[in-house]
Amino acid sequence: MKKTRPYYLFLLLFILFPIFSFGQEGNIIVRQNPVIDSLMAIKLANDRMTYKNQYYTIQLFYGKYSKAKEKISSFKETFPEVLVKLSFETPNYKVQAGRYKEKLEASRQLEKIKIKFPSAFLLTKK
Repeated sequence: MKKTRPYYLFLLLFILFPIFSFGQEGNIIVRQNPVIDSLMAIKLANDRMTYKNQYYTIQLFYGKYSKAKEKISSFKETFPEVLVKLSFETPNYKVQAGRYKEKLEASRQLEKIKIKFPSAFLLTKK
Protein backbone atom coordinates (compact mmCIF):
# COMPACT_ATOMS: atom_id res chain seq x y z
CA MET A 1 0.00 0.00 0.00
CA LYS A 2 2.93 2.34 0.55
CA LYS A 3 3.83 2.12 -3.16
CA THR A 4 0.43 3.38 -4.29
CA ARG A 5 0.43 6.54 -2.12
CA PRO A 6 2.92 8.51 -4.25
CA TYR A 7 0.92 7.60 -7.33
CA TYR A 8 -2.32 8.93 -5.81
CA LEU A 9 -0.57 12.03 -4.50
CA PHE A 10 0.85 12.76 -7.94
CA LEU A 11 -2.55 12.18 -9.56
CA LEU A 12 -4.25 14.47 -7.03
CA LEU A 13 -1.70 17.25 -7.63
CA PHE A 14 -2.01 16.78 -11.39
CA ILE A 15 -5.78 17.21 -11.23
CA LEU A 16 -5.80 20.12 -8.73
CA PHE A 17 -2.91 22.14 -10.21
CA PRO A 18 -4.84 23.45 -13.23
CA ILE A 19 -7.67 24.56 -10.96
CA PHE A 20 -5.38 26.86 -8.97
CA SER A 21 -3.35 28.14 -11.88
CA PHE A 22 -4.54 31.20 -13.75
CA GLY A 23 -4.29 31.99 -17.42
CA GLN A 24 -2.42 35.06 -18.44
CA GLU A 25 -4.32 38.13 -19.46
CA GLY A 26 -3.08 40.70 -21.90
CA ASN A 27 -3.85 42.85 -24.87
CA ILE A 28 -2.73 42.09 -28.36
CA ILE A 29 -2.02 44.92 -30.73
CA VAL A 30 -1.88 44.03 -34.42
CA ARG A 31 -0.07 46.49 -36.62
CA GLN A 32 -0.85 45.97 -40.23
CA ASN A 33 0.59 47.75 -43.19
CA PRO A 34 -2.15 49.79 -44.95
CA VAL A 35 -0.95 48.46 -48.30
CA ILE A 36 -2.35 45.05 -47.35
CA ASP A 37 -5.89 46.48 -47.17
CA SER A 38 -5.59 48.07 -50.59
CA LEU A 39 -4.18 44.84 -52.07
CA MET A 40 -7.06 42.86 -50.58
CA ALA A 41 -9.56 45.29 -52.11
CA ILE A 42 -7.90 44.90 -55.53
CA LYS A 43 -7.92 41.10 -55.18
CA LEU A 44 -11.62 41.05 -54.26
CA ALA A 45 -12.51 43.29 -57.21
CA ASN A 46 -10.50 41.03 -59.54
CA ASP A 47 -12.19 37.88 -58.21
CA ARG A 48 -15.64 39.43 -58.63
CA MET A 49 -14.87 40.40 -62.22
CA THR A 50 -13.52 36.93 -63.00
CA TYR A 51 -16.61 35.27 -61.52
CA LYS A 52 -18.89 37.65 -63.40
CA ASN A 53 -17.25 36.89 -66.76
CA GLN A 54 -16.76 33.14 -66.29
CA TYR A 55 -19.37 30.71 -67.59
CA TYR A 56 -19.74 27.16 -68.87
CA THR A 57 -20.76 26.11 -72.36
CA ILE A 58 -21.14 22.79 -74.15
CA GLN A 59 -19.09 22.25 -77.27
CA LEU A 60 -20.87 20.12 -79.84
CA PHE A 61 -18.55 20.26 -82.82
CA TYR A 62 -15.16 21.47 -84.07
CA GLY A 63 -14.46 21.24 -87.78
CA LYS A 64 -15.53 22.36 -91.25
CA TYR A 65 -18.18 25.03 -91.87
CA SER A 66 -20.60 22.78 -93.78
CA LYS A 67 -20.64 20.15 -91.02
CA ALA A 68 -20.94 22.87 -88.38
CA LYS A 69 -24.08 24.23 -90.08
CA GLU A 70 -25.54 20.70 -90.13
CA LYS A 71 -24.85 20.29 -86.40
CA ILE A 72 -26.50 23.63 -85.63
CA SER A 73 -29.69 22.78 -87.53
CA SER A 74 -29.83 19.30 -85.99
CA PHE A 75 -29.29 20.74 -82.52
CA LYS A 76 -31.96 23.42 -82.95
CA GLU A 77 -34.48 20.74 -83.93
CA THR A 78 -33.70 18.64 -80.89
CA PHE A 79 -33.15 21.42 -78.31
CA PRO A 80 -34.95 24.57 -79.50
CA GLU A 81 -34.82 26.20 -76.04
CA VAL A 82 -31.00 26.16 -75.82
CA LEU A 83 -28.99 28.96 -77.40
CA VAL A 84 -26.47 27.67 -79.96
CA LYS A 85 -23.53 29.67 -81.30
CA LEU A 86 -21.13 29.27 -84.21
CA SER A 87 -17.62 30.70 -83.87
CA PHE A 88 -14.45 30.54 -85.92
CA GLU A 89 -11.08 29.50 -84.54
CA THR A 90 -8.40 29.11 -87.17
CA PRO A 91 -8.71 26.87 -89.19
CA ASN A 92 -12.02 25.38 -87.98
CA TYR A 93 -15.47 26.31 -86.74
CA LYS A 94 -16.87 25.62 -83.29
CA VAL A 95 -20.48 24.93 -82.41
CA GLN A 96 -21.22 25.69 -78.76
CA ALA A 97 -24.53 25.48 -76.93
CA GLY A 98 -25.76 27.27 -73.83
CA ARG A 99 -24.24 29.69 -71.39
CA TYR A 100 -24.41 28.38 -67.83
CA LYS A 101 -23.23 30.12 -64.70
CA GLU A 102 -23.30 27.01 -62.53
CA LYS A 103 -21.31 23.90 -63.38
CA LEU A 104 -24.00 21.60 -61.99
CA GLU A 105 -26.63 23.05 -64.32
CA ALA A 106 -24.26 22.72 -67.30
CA SER A 107 -23.43 19.12 -66.39
CA ARG A 108 -27.10 18.18 -66.21
CA GLN A 109 -27.74 19.72 -69.61
CA LEU A 110 -24.65 17.97 -70.99
CA GLU A 111 -26.07 14.58 -69.96
CA LYS A 112 -29.26 15.30 -71.94
CA ILE A 113 -27.32 16.55 -74.97
CA LYS A 114 -24.90 13.59 -75.00
CA ILE A 115 -27.80 11.28 -75.83
CA LYS A 116 -28.11 12.89 -79.28
CA PHE A 117 -24.54 14.30 -79.59
CA PRO A 118 -22.16 11.82 -77.90
CA SER A 119 -19.01 13.84 -78.68
CA ALA A 120 -20.23 16.91 -76.75
CA PHE A 121 -18.18 18.11 -73.80
CA LEU A 122 -18.16 20.89 -71.21
CA LEU A 123 -15.98 24.00 -71.57
CA THR A 124 -15.16 26.77 -69.14
CA LYS A 125 -15.12 30.16 -70.84
CA LYS A 126 -13.50 33.23 -69.34
